[in-house]
Amino acid sequence: MLYSLSTQVIADTVHALVALELLSASEPTRTALSPLLDPERRGMLTLMIKNAFAETVLDLMPYVDDADLDGEKPAVSPGEHPADDSADHLMQIVLRVPATPGGERPAGIHGLIRRQLEMTVVSRVIHTALLAAGGASACELAGAYASKLRTALDSLTALLRAPAAPFVRQRFM
Repeated sequence: MLYSLSTQVIADTVHALVALELLSASEPTRTALSPLLDPERRGMLTLMIKNAFAETVLDLMPYVDDADLDGEKPAVSPGEHPADDSADHLMQIVLRVPATPGGERPAGIHGLIRRQLEMTVVSRVIHTALLAAGGASACELAGAYASKLRTALDSLTALLRAPAAPFVRQRFM
C-alpha cells in the first residue's frame, strides 16, 4: 500500500507538539526547542523531516517495497537545502500490509498507518533536536521522545507482521 507523507503536515505537527512542550518547559528546554518554530529555519526543519523519514524507512525495511524522498535520485546528490525553503515535499513509502485471515484489512486502517508513520517521523525530529541541544532537561525530554518513537515503531511493526493463517484440517469422507 502506498502512503504519502507531506513535509508541511509533519512540520505542522512538530510545531504543535513543540508549542505544547513550551507551555511547561524549563528555560534550557525552551532554548533547545524554540529553533524548531522559527520560520527562517523552515528549510532546516524540512531536511530534518526528510532524514527522519529515511531512518524510519530503514527501520521498517522488512516491510518496505519502495520509498521515495520527493524524487531524489540515489546516485545524485540532492544539493544544498536552503534554510528558508518553505515548499511542501512529498515523501512516499510502499508497505506490505498483510490481509487478515478473513480477508482485507478495514479501509480505515490505512489512514491510521499513515498517521502513525507521521508521528514516528515527528518524534524522531524532536528527539534529534533535543539531543543536539544537550543539557540535562533537554536530554530528559529527548528520552521521552525516544520512548514515543519506540512505541510508534513497535505498533507499526506489529501491524505489518503477517497474521498467522488459521489451521484448517480437512476431513475425508
